Amino acid sequence: MEKRRTWQSFGTAAGAGVTLTLGLLLGGDALLGLSWPRVDAAGDALPYLFIGIEGLAVGAVLGRLVRYYPSAEGFLASASVFGYLLVSRLVVTGFDFTLDFFVECLLKFEAHFAALYLAAFVLFMARGGGMFYPRFIGLRYLRYKMITSITVIGVALGVAGLMVVLSVMSGFENDLKDKIIGTNAHAIVQKRGLQFVEHRQAIEKIRRVGGVVAATPFIYNEVMVSSEFNISGVFLKGIDPATAGSVTELEIREGSLAMLVDPGKIDAWLDEQFRRSLPPAYKQVDLPPREERPAAPPGEGSATGSDEVPMPAPLSAGKSRRRIPGLLIGAELKKILKVRVGDRVNVVSPLSEELGPTGPVPKARSFKVAGVFYTGMYEYDAKSVYVTLEAAQEFFGLGDAITGIALKFTDFERAGPICKRIVTALGGYPFHTRTWYEMNKNLFSALKMEKVAMFLVLIIVILVSAFGIISTLIMLVWEKVKEIAILKSMGATGDGIMKIFMVEGITIGLAGTLLGLLTGWIVCALLQRTGLQLDPEVYYIEALPVNMDPVEFVLIAGIALHISFIATIYPSRRASRLRPVEGLRYD
Repeated sequence: MEKRRTWQSFGTAAGAGVTLTLGLLLGGDALLGLSWPRVDAAGDALPYLFIGIEGLAVGAVLGRLVRYYPSAEGFLASASVFGYLLVSRLVVTGFDFTLDFFVECLLKFEAHFAALYLAAFVLFMARGGGMFYPRFIGLRYLRYKMITSITVIGVALGVAGLMVVLSVMSGFENDLKDKIIGTNAHAIVQKRGLQFVEHRQAIEKIRRVGGVVAATPFIYNEVMVSSEFNISGVFLKGIDPATAGSVTELEIREGSLAMLVDPGKIDAWLDEQFRRSLPPAYKQVDLPPREERPAAPPGEGSATGSDEVPMPAPLSAGKSRRRIPGLLIGAELKKILKVRVGDRVNVVSPLSEELGPTGPVPKARSFKVAGVFYTGMYEYDAKSVYVTLEAAQEFFGLGDAITGIALKFTDFERAGPICKRIVTALGGYPFHTRTWYEMNKNLFSALKMEKVAMFLVLIIVILVSAFGIISTLIMLVWEKVKEIAILKSMGATGDGIMKIFMVEGITIGLAGTLLGLLTGWIVCALLQRTGLQLDPEVYYIEALPVNMDPVEFVLIAGIALHISFIATIYPSRRASRLRPVEGLRYD
């Protein structure tokens, strides 16, 4: 007699599935806890691999335990993964449910659920005569059906749209990450509450830690910069020109780092720029005094041609030229202050130990613009200036103290574990570290939330396509009532009929997923090769960034196939429960 679900069989199978799932989760976490110190690059993927293996084991047990396909029982077993993760989170951190935790729960549930259904499906198809005639009849039913083609196209559009959107969002995220990491360090080391004067000894210890490529001291403070035309609040950073280039990448578009170290070279650079602007016949003549020259022509260090801002005469014109420190400013700050290389700006800091009649007197000093840098991020280009480490120490009265040490690693994704080893090498407190992600946590959290939200929205598109599969199979079931009755009269079992329509639904989902993967890959490749041009003045990038991540593609394909497979269960079960007499009643 053909086996069907009863309350007793459902309770037994569901209880066994949940119990086995929780037991495997506890064992898997214990095993990961023992092996975690040896897990590096693969550490992030290992828990999901364990969850998938556990899902395969539970699916195999349920497939052997019951004689029908354990759809509801498998869902409850996988749902217990959510409960286990929630309880574990409550025990460890309390009610601290973050976006990362939500994404982790969804991915682990999907890994367990998909693996469980896969194992149970393989056992179900292998039981009761195999799948030769279900495959033959199921594929025959799908031929030359317009509604089948529409359903396949619906799945393909959902998969392709999800691929393109996630690839573009990943491209934006990687572009932003490259700019942030190129301008800033992978991590910084600071000292709590005390002046950091032993930085030379600390750098020597840090460089001996595995994974550290370079280290450089820096000073960081908030100041105001003013010119004759405007004023702006900025972050002043003192750097060591000899080692800063090994940690950060600074694209200097006007001037040079050598002019920052030796401001006396600024005059020679200005002379060279002026000479280049002259006609060829006048390039070898002696230059007139700088005070008598016209403003620099467009495109040669002047903001007039490139920024369309009228430039004033240099602040230093007609005045005695005493040696003052150099300063690097951002491309956007240059527009705000309306200055160019060689002009003087005043830097004002509220941090001062001098007292006046009304309280502390702000500290001020003149600097000469030695160069203009460009990072590609407005906040950095408009709110950052660089001076030498010695000039910053003198200006703020720090003596030999610094703010911290900037670090560069072999792999910035492993900044957290490396920072822990650095703190241990320095002896712990009062030293502490901050990684690139912690310094920009709000920005990257917002990007991740947008990506997750867009992923969930586009998953709904695939769910809508799954309803197309359900409707297609239901219509096919009612269309083939007579054929189903004949097959059952000839000895076909309910499981055999169910396999026929499951093969049809899975074929539709597989064809739609493959077509969607191909379409999405072609669109992404075209965008990556040709590029959708953007206005760099608005978006700070010249073309639409696209990053094709194979892991994301595999994840999208797996979820689409899983949803398509789930959509086949209800119509297939309805078809398996049709009685032969209902199909042959009127014939």
